[in-house]
Amino acid sequence: MSVTGQGGLSRRLTRGLLDQVTPGLRWVAAVVLLGVSGLFGGLDTVPEPPAETVAAGTTVHGGPWEVTVEAVAVYREMGKLRLEKETNRWLVVTATVRITAHESTMPPSDLLTLTGVTGLTSPTPAEEALDRDKSRLRLLQPDMPERILFVWEQSGDAPVPASITVAVEQRTYREDSLSGAWYWMDVDGEGEDEPAGRVTVPVRTDLPPLIASPSPSVAASPSTSPKPAANPTPSAGPTP
Repeated sequence: MSVTGQGGLSRRLTRGLLDQVTPGLRWVAAVVLLGVSGLFGGLDTVPEPPAETVAAGTTVHGGPWEVTVEAVAVYREMGKLRLEKETNRWLVVTATVRITAHESTMPPSDLLTLTGVTGLTSPTPAEEALDRDKSRLRLLQPDMPERILFVWEQSGDAPVPASITVAVEQRTYREDSLSGAWYWMDVDGEGEDEPAGRVTVPVRTDLPPLIASPSPSVAASPSTSPKPAANPTPSAGPTP
């Protein structure tokens, strides 16, 4: 835990201590902490140290998940998945995600964010799909790694970067100061945490199109609904 200039308590330390006492005693603890902190410079906010930047293939631990970013590639076509403009392109990050929490987890839409690239149509992926069958990402099971495709759309007017830095989001398991329940939450409670780590990955280009499309593979169609048999045979019916 970080502390301020002359050794004062940080806001995170104060909140953590308050979470450990019963609601009826929290006001007493708050008064004591404020008095002590006044001797050491107050409860000033201290920025977290920057996340470490690592190479592709290095596992980043983010609390309830581990992420290994493996590759980034550019595609012009991805099966039936359609670009907003024909001149745009797909940026696909391939990463293996392993859930380390004890419960099934749906990774957040901002699990991965990109820097060093311009012209993205959205800061979050347009699609997230399992690499093994190109079906859309669903709940991931604990300790069952899945190779996942994270798909962004980039404007055709923007340059293709030589490399991209991928930031991996993190969560911490802590008690909610209001409800008393324990959840995987933002580290600082304000959604402004440093990422668990950053991975710099070279961008591959001129690859053949991906044959399968993430979205249509999970979309239900009328043809998938059960239909009555057109010509039932006697052997399918009840025996007199």
